[in-house]
Parts: sequence; C-alpha cells; structure tokens
Amino acid sequence: MTELCFVSAEGGSAFMEELLEVVADAVRTAGGKARTAIGAYPQNSADSDDTVYVVVPHEYFVTIPDADFPTASQCRRTIGFCVEHPGTATFERNAELLSILGGAVDINTDSTAELRRRGIAVEHFQLGYSPLWDLWGGDLDSPRDLDVTYLGTAERRRSVLLGSYARDLAGLRTRLLTPPHEPMTAARVDFLPGKAKFEHLARSRFLLNLHRERKQTLEWVRTLEAMTNGCVVVSETSVDVEPLVPGEHLVLARPEALGSVVAALADEPERERHLRSAAYGFVKSLDMTASARRLIELASSLGSTPAADIAPARALATSLRNPEDALAIDTPSFDARFAGDRSAAGPASARGTALSARIAQRAAGARRVATRSWEPAAASTAGTADVDVLIVRRTGEVDPDDLANDLLTGSVTPRKVLVGEDGVHPWPRPRPYDVLLHDTPLGRGLTRNSLLERSTASWLLVLDGGMRASEYLLERLLAVSEGADVVHCPVADPVDGLVGALPPEERRLRTLPYLGSGYLVRRSLVDELGGWNTEVLFEGLEDHLFWRRVAAAARPTTLVQQVLLRRLRPDPDSRPMDLDPHRVWAAVGSAL
Repeated sequence: MTELCFVSAEGGSAFMEELLEVVADAVRTAGGKARTAIGAYPQNSADSDDTVYVVVPHEYFVTIPDADFPTASQCRRTIGFCVEHPGTATFERNAELLSILGGAVDINTDSTAELRRRGIAVEHFQLGYSPLWDLWGGDLDSPRDLDVTYLGTAERRRSVLLGSYARDLAGLRTRLLTPPHEPMTAARVDFLPGKAKFEHLARSRFLLNLHRERKQTLEWVRTLEAMTNGCVVVSETSVDVEPLVPGEHLVLARPEALGSVVAALADEPERERHLRSAAYGFVKSLDMTASARRLIELASSLGSTPAADIAPARALATSLRNPEDALAIDTPSFDARFAGDRSAAGPASARGTALSARIAQRAAGARRVATRSWEPAAASTAGTADVDVLIVRRTGEVDPDDLANDLLTGSVTPRKVLVGEDGVHPWPRPRPYDVLLHDTPLGRGLTRNSLLERSTASWLLVLDGGMRASEYLLERLLAVSEGADVVHCPVADPVDGLVGALPPEERRLRTLPYLGSGYLVRRSLVDELGGWNTEVLFEGLEDHLFWRRVAAAARPTTLVQQVLLRRLRPDPDSRPMDLDPHRVWAAVGSAL
C-alpha cells in the first residue's frame, strides 16, 4: 500500500503543520496509510516508490534550506496541498511551484478552477469535520466568556477595518489576535496554535472574518475551525460559501458593517444559539473521507509520472526564501512620518542635515528662555483609580478636551488629568484638568517629565493630544495590570489601521518604532528609568526609547487586544527625525 507522508517545513507555520495533521488523520480514517514529518523528506523513504509526499508548496519549498530541496525523483512523487486563493502573492508563488510536482489538490473551489484554467491538473479536496479540531463537543449551554474574537495576520486593509469597529465593540469582551505576517512556529500573545486556538474558539461567541489582500473568497479552514467549536462566524461577503447557507450557518455583511452586525447579534441570544447549532450540525455532516480516498488514489497513480526539470522552481524558491529571523515588512510605524531603517528613502541631503541641526539649536535656545505656567483645574475631579493621566499636546494635534472628557466620564476614572500644552496656545477657559503652558515648543519628553513632577498616583496613563478613548479604557487596562509593569492596547489610525498592536520585542524595536503612547505604566518604573528622553534630536522617539528600555530589561508587559484608543493622524512640525532620518535612527542605539 502506498504511504502518504505529510511533510512540513521546520520553522514554517504551525497552522500548516496542524492542517496537514488533520488531513493525514482523514487518510487513516479512510483506510489509507499516513504519517507526518517535519523538515527534509525522511531518508528511510527517499528512494521508495511506496511513499508519496504531501507538502504545502508555497511555504515548504521557500522555507526549507536549499540543501534539503527534494530531488526531481522525489518531486515526481509529491502532491501539492494548495490552500491559497487567487488575488494573493502566495497563490501566484504556489502556481509556479506546482509545475515540478506529480499532482495537486486544493481546498478552495475558486483556486481549483483558476489553476485548471492555467492548465494545471488539480483536484478539489473538500475539508470537513475533524475530531482533532473539536474541543467543544456541541454543548449549546457551555459558557463563553469572550464575546468577539478575530484571528488573522496583520494587513493594512484588515487593520483599518478592525479599527473602525472600535465603538461598536466597545461594550463587548473582545480579543483581536493580529500577529505579523511571518511564520508562526510557537504560541505567543497574538498567535494561538493547536489546542490553545481551539480552546479560545470554544470560549468565544463570535468570530470576525476579513479577507486578505484582494481575495473575496471565504477562509474555509478558519471558518470550519470556528464552527466546529461553536463560534458563530460573521464574515465580510464571500463568493464561494456553498454549501454553507448565509443566515443559517454564518452571517455575511459588507466589511464596513461587521462591527455593528456583531454588536446587534450579541443582543439576539436565540438567533446566536440557532446559528451555533446549525453550523455545528453542518460541519459534522461534511465528511472528509471521500476527499481522503481521492488523495490516496492520486498518490497511487504517481509512479508513471515523468520527472520534471526542477531547476527553475528551485531558483524561484531560493529567490523567495526569507533570511533567518526576517520580520514582516508591513508592520506600521507608530510615527506617521518615520523614514528610518525600514524606509526605502535614501540618506538625507546636506540641506536636510543642516536644517536638522538648526532645529536642535533653536529648541535648545528656547528651553533656556521659555516661560512656563500652570493653570489648575476649575473643579476637583478626583476619580476612583490610583491613576494620573499625562497628556502632551504638540503642534499638529487637536485640542485634548474631548480626550479628557472621555477619561473623566469613563467606567473607571483617574485621580487627575494633567495636560501639557507644548508651544500650543489654547483658548483661555475653565478646564477639568491641570494645564502646563509652554509659550514655545520644548519637546514632548521634557513636557511629560514636568507633568510627572505634579503627579502623585501609583500608575500613569500616558497619552498624546489628538487621541480619543473608549469609556472602558482604564477599566480594561487595570483589569490585567497585576504582575505587569506596563499595559498597552492597539491604537486605531485612520490610514495605517492598528498601530502599537504588537507586544514589545527587542529585535523588532531595533528596526522600527512600532510602539508609542497609549500605555499604563507603574510610576516606580518611570522613576527607575529617570523619566522620558529629552534630547531634541529624538523628538518623536521618546516613547520608542521607553519601549526599547522596557524590552531590554525584560520588564513584564501586557497587551490588551481590543481597540480602546483611536487618534486623528498627527501632522507635527518638522523634526530632526524627519529631516535627517538615518542619522537620527542610527543614534538611537547609543542613547540607550
């Protein structure tokens, strides 16, 4: 009997490894012989015509070392297991690599049709119920302590949409897992593999589903995993949902409306219960056995397939192979103007360097002669939490009154709000917060340190002007603060979507200032660090330097995966970082 060996790349996606294990289990259920392996093709079967390999081409061939690339004979006995949709770069990569393989199957009807249109022989593999996915068991009365979840790699379109749902989802218990588009090999705060993922789905009421890039087809694996665990799928409109019935097994809506649709469904428990039950029953009726048998038959027919010239595919795989520890290229900077290490921009001109130096000199002079004054709050606003809020407004940021009102009327309120107007001249009026006025810009770090001197709380909520906060912001941050020194959440940006949506990682911070303000920090940690950096050269990077020091010291942090802050896109005056970005960025490391 032909044995199917499902091979995953070492260092590849845990998601692909899980999927191949599910298919291997279906093959065994259908009476076939199957096993799984990781890394190079197993040596004990490398020359055996009784073994046929199954790989996910777009990932396997570009992840394995070149020395482990299969031979032409092995490729002849390999079936490509295709999972990507047309309209994505990975689909195009997959289509090119299939030319060297003995056969192919595809889990999507649209990509099966497109591959066939291109002259590639491929069979459709219908995914269905797997007991390896089911950690729920169909108990409609089991508790679910999460209202809404999202599982999908970060991408700008998705990110902007998720940010736009913030107000609709504000009152719901939400967890958005948006890891960077990199191979995920182990569990992390924004990626849950295997059992952890299924447990998460089994305790979630609704799954938000958005498409990646230009694709318009349903994410079938994610959908089936959710339905198998009783999580109701609410997806943007998809073109290949059959045999699923919209409104009966899942809910489809325009992408812009998904937040309001989920919020409405959360108030309709009977409809939610019906969707959960109907979807689970549907998935249980999808038997992968027939598809597994066709895969076994395809494997048995590969012996007569002539070997192809693998040189072009091998060269393509080599060209696409990422360097070790490569980072996702689409993680947005927290700073809208950042043009440092991750930018394609060339070095600054001599004029830019001169202007940068002039700005630094002017700022240094202003600090020597500037006038500073405090205006106390018009009325006492002492709140319920041992938290002081520090807000600095710089040129280009909107009035902080609305933000202060968000905080002072929230479900949990701060002890006091302290606002630094740094070179901005607000209209004179009574305010519910203490105001520090600088007649000329002195810098965010210096202004924030001045606010710190007036603060007495154990915790500090650090924000910028131009932000707006959910009424649940402090409540949600404080709820997970035990054992953490810093608690933060994503910030919705109208252009980049979610910024600051990843945990602090030293290797990522070395290349990009992706974390900024919008965090709750222990006062003791800020005192230990000596406050925020005040160097004029690093204007705009004060929070980045803070996060670098937090990461380097391995201080405990917690990421609240709900959008509780949003901001207008800031438009600051020119800074040294804008005029001479590479020199400033290069100097950041020496400042730590």
